[in-house]
Amino acid sequence: MPQINPLTKIIGLSSVLAAGFLLIVLAGAIYGNWFPVVAVIIFGFAHLPILITQHFENNYDDFMSEAAGYAIDLGRFLSSFLLTTGIAFPLILNHCHILTKVATVLTISGGLLVYGTVVTFASFFDADSEEATFEI
Repeated sequence: MPQINPLTKIIGLSSVLAAGFLLIVLAGAIYGNWFPVVAVIIFGFAHLPILITQHFENNYDDFMSEAAGYAIDLGRFLSSFLLTTGIAFPLILNHCHILTKVATVLTISGGLLVYGTVVTFASFFDADSEEATFEI
């Protein structure tokens, strides 16, 4: 498998991130409601608990204890909670007639693009691994 230049990775990820932000800004600007910005903040921070708890897995020395496994499970739980919140928040706003259906679709698709970019960036540029593996 050929190696991809890190600059090419950064350019590709930044264009996908820009497309995600564009969808969310359009959802807010066209319909005059800026609640979708809250959703992009939730999507942007959804992968952070996994990154924090992976630090415990890499730096935990006691192989007989399961504390590192519990921390990783907690990080995955919090990350999935934030991801579910990011998807459910625009749906709830749509149900309350605060967002239109088009704005809801733009917000969810833009948020998933932002989340996918953050996860891909974290997996490609992980300092501990030499290969570009994709693990959620």
